[in-house]
Amino acid sequence: MRGLLVIAGVALGLWALAQYGRGDAGEDEQVTRLGRIEVTARLLDCPDPFPNLGAYRYTYVVPYEVIEIHRQDPEGKHVLERGDQIFVGHYQPLLPRNKVRDADWGDSPLGGKASRITKGDVHRMALDYELAELAPSGALDYCYPPEVNRFFAVWTNPVR
Repeated sequence: MRGLLVIAGVALGLWALAQYGRGDAGEDEQVTRLGRIEVTARLLDCPDPFPNLGAYRYTYVVPYEVIEIHRQDPEGKHVLERGDQIFVGHYQPLLPRNKVRDADWGDSPLGGKASRITKGDVHRMALDYELAELAPSGALDYCYPPEVNRFFAVWTNPVR
């Protein structure tokens, strides 16, 4: 009996480790349907902390490196490849993504499960282009080169 309990305990432990090792790919119903493009990308750089501009609700543009493309641009304007550098605007970057909705944005879905935006993080994102038109209060964009691969993060989930 003791032997069976030990074997069952070891099997349960191995199963738990396998579940933990799998991680979370950041996939959910929102990220797979929102925006025109869906990618998993690593955040290359960002301020730590983001500027606190009081009541000003801004979109901050940060650089990412594309790891995987889940949905390409259906219109073919922005065809991405693994390793491409893209620049992504996050609305109200100081807030967890599930808290960014406000009257300036409107009724469309916006947010995600990411609790922070930190250098080195990997995010699965639903993106849209026309960043300047989508950023509710304007964008703080210090990334170079200008006008290249600019996107707005509609939904951002962490990847573990």
